[in-house]
This record gives sequence, structure tokens and C-alpha cells, in this order.
Amino acid sequence: MKDLIARLAAEPMTRIVALGASATERGPHSEGCHNWVGWLDVGLREHFGRVHHVINVGVSGDTTRGMLERFQRDVAHYRPHLVIISAGGNDCNPVNGISADEFADNLRELIRGAREISECEALLQTYYAFDAEAMPDEAERARQFPIYMEAVRRAGAAEGVEVVDHLPRWERLQQKAPEVYRRLMRDAMHLNPLGNMVFGLDLLRWLGAPICGESAARCSKGIAIQQQMDAIA
Repeated sequence: MKDLIARLAAEPMTRIVALGASATERGPHSEGCHNWVGWLDVGLREHFGRVHHVINVGVSGDTTRGMLERFQRDVAHYRPHLVIISAGGNDCNPVNGISADEFADNLRELIRGAREISECEALLQTYYAFDAEAMPDEAERARQFPIYMEAVRRAGAAEGVEVVDHLPRWERLQQKAPEVYRRLMRDAMHLNPLGNMVFGLDLLRWLGAPICGESAARCSKGIAIQQQMDAIA
């Protein structure tokens, strides 16, 4: 990501596309608040100024098959400099019939699609932790979920692409402070606004652009939980 940060610092206009499913899409489930994509936009603006566009192309319920089908329309069309790929929450659902191997192959194909765009790089990220105990009707999906997150890591390693591995931090929080973990969840598989803030804060810090300025005060609750996650780690 050094090239991206250097580009932002040099102030040419940079386009970032967030590709994913409901965990990425900003819709009614966002309750009128920023999700993690919105916090990414805010944090980068405070560090570098308005030298970028963050384009959210998340589609609720989507899988990597769907992402591949719409890649030219929803990603390549914008000629981005960075594509953040967040996938797996629906691929691991048995009803979609996508094996972990196919999922990893699809991720690799998405990475290659990004590389075919001039001056573009891809970034993978794992999800937060699902609340398996709250998914009695989807026990197999919950069981498969960590396998698919491992496939994200495997695809990144195979293609030489960096992976923001959020999942271990969220698993530790879930295990060590379950009451705090559940404060961040809208339901068993989705973050609420506070959870999205924490997720976005972690991504910004990973990118070397931690939240600052006026937004730091507005994010005090999220920062406190981020620090708690740091302490548990």
C-alpha cells in the first residue's frame, strides 16, 4: 500500500472502489450512519485532504460469482487505483453452492481483474466475527465461515496481495469481552453503526492514516473499543 499512500500524499486524484456485499453496501440497514466505507472516506480526507473518491459498490447478498459478473460495470468502469475486496459472508452459505476452493479461485480472478486496470492494486480483507451462537438455523454457514476467511488469506498469499486480517481481533473480543462484542453487532452477521466505526478505524490505522482531527472526538466510543481490542490482543 506504499504506492497508494504516496499517491494520496502527492495529491493527484485517487479513486478507491469498495467491492463487497451487505457488509460493504450502505443501505437502510446502515441506519443513516457511516459504515466502514464512509469512515475510510472521512479518515483519508482528514489526513490528505479531498484528493480521493471512495466509491461503494457493495451489493447485499452478493457472492464472488456475482462480483466477477459485474466487475467490468461496477469496478473497472471507474478505473480505480485501489480495489478493496470484502467477500465470503455469502459464499460460505451452503445454499449458494460455492466451495471454499471456488471462492479462493474467484478471489484470485478478481485480483487479476484489478491488475488489468492501469495503475490499480487490490487489497483483501477478512470480516469481523460472526455470532455463531445466534445462528441456530444457519449452523453450517457459521461452521464454514472461518474456512472461507482462511481462503481469503490463502488467495492473498497466492497472488502476493496484502490482506487486512480483521477476524482474529474480533474473535478475541468475542471470546474475552462478549458483552462488548455484541454491542457492535446489528445481528449475528452484520455490524451496527458503532461496529462499522471500529472496523473502519482499524482499516484506517492499517493504511497508516489513523483517525485524527475533529473526527477523533466524534469517534471517542469507537476509539475506546479499538483500544480495548488492542489490550486483549
